[in-house]
Amino acid sequence: MSGPGMSLGMQVSQRLEQRQVLSLQTIQSLNILQMSTADLQDLVRDELLENPTLEMDTDPPEPPSQAEQEESVHEKLSDEREGEATTEVGETYEEVYEFLQRNTDVDEYVPKGVKAGGDGEPDAKQEAFNQVAAPTEQLADHLLEQLRMQEIDELDWPLIEAIIYSLDQRGYLEYPLADIIKSFDDKYTLEEAEWALGLIQSLEPRGVGARDLSECLLLQIGRDDPDYPKLSELLTKHWEDVLKNRLPKIAKEMSLSLDEVKLLIDLLGTLNPHPGALYNDTPTQMVVPDVIVEEDESGKLVVRLTRENVPKLSISPSYLKMLEGRKGDKETLNFVKGKLNHARQLMDAIDQRQSTLERVANEILKRQEDFMREGVAALKPMKMQDIADELGIHHSTVWRAVYGKYMQTPQGVKAMNTFFTGGLPKDDGETSREAVKLKVKEIVDAENKKKPLSDMAIAKKLDEAGIKASRRVVTKYREELGIPDSRVRREH
Repeated sequence: MSGPGMSLGMQVSQRLEQRQVLSLQTIQSLNILQMSTADLQDLVRDELLENPTLEMDTDPPEPPSQAEQEESVHEKLSDEREGEATTEVGETYEEVYEFLQRNTDVDEYVPKGVKAGGDGEPDAKQEAFNQVAAPTEQLADHLLEQLRMQEIDELDWPLIEAIIYSLDQRGYLEYPLADIIKSFDDKYTLEEAEWALGLIQSLEPRGVGARDLSECLLLQIGRDDPDYPKLSELLTKHWEDVLKNRLPKIAKEMSLSLDEVKLLIDLLGTLNPHPGALYNDTPTQMVVPDVIVEEDESGKLVVRLTRENVPKLSISPSYLKMLEGRKGDKETLNFVKGKLNHARQLMDAIDQRQSTLERVANEILKRQEDFMREGVAALKPMKMQDIADELGIHHSTVWRAVYGKYMQTPQGVKAMNTFFTGGLPKDDGETSREAVKLKVKEIVDAENKKKPLSDMAIAKKLDEAGIKASRRVVTKYREELGIPDSRVRREH
């Protein structure tokens, strides 16, 4: 309800303002700049199929350098997880103990397979994209194949399959059995589910179907092993003490000597904590460096783009002649003109991507040359804004240029975004976080294992080396490095 003196109504007004609107071509250029080489190849493959005016340039690519042939690196793109598909006995007790602390997913990188070409002249479009991931047998298929050789009641198959498809990449049971049988509306009991899980746990690879790490290791120990009773007790009754390095407590409760307890833990270190890792069904992909840093004849480090990995495109001469000669009806000519414009825009965007990538790579080399020659200890703090200011571009353009790209350096193949890192104060300026982490690792490696250093003691060691780091920072970096705290690192 409106009061006295108040009025309601509509009013039309005009306002003049400036607003930056990105063109479709600019958006396409930004998207292509951000693409990895593999994604760009996929895009070009689709464009070649859809745009008849676009074709692969048939000029043979320049041969790869000796450095590329020697430094090929294969990685699986996934979440940045660490692990090992198989585990070897460590040379020291600490290495075995470190294995016991790791219970993470496994990243296994394998190269792509390459299709062999025929005897005839290969099709240029198809030849450019003939690399495919090598197929791997999935864990579920491997287990089901073993079970098909056994006599199993048809009524039990749904429950068995439900449990098998509830295993994660490591081969561990991802959900409680009680939750799995709920989906069958009480068709199966918990005892039947335990029987089905036990059947699966009897299959190869040993350790599959476990609910936690201790059960996984126990499943891999044969009952006829003379150490089985002791290892079983260690895993079922003292596992928490093992993880917390309470070895004297374990020795006392198991009536063993400290050396005997260490020997049992060493035996556990020979087992595989991730039995399902070899059957990981995550797609694999070969990663090839987009940029190579190498020495020229004078010994100077220079940047070179691996242009042979980027599809080289050209416009079909026949369609150009069609447009120039006006051969065809108006609708056909308009179609060809549109496709030609789209092809040119794509080629321009790819050229711009390569130019921007080269400029950014050269600036990274200029600022990180010490790292290229000396390693992580010489890595300097660097921000994307630093590169953007120097090149006169937006910092988001720098981010797009390095996203998903790799640089082959004298120190190995590195993701380009890892060159951008913060730093900590140092007596003579500033040092990068990665360099500080390396120093922390060196300090821990050199400590007296009978009296390992606390995080505060490590901070003091860093201070003596001219690096200003608080205890909290040391704790953070130590955990990122996967180094246990001083109580766990202590050698009894």
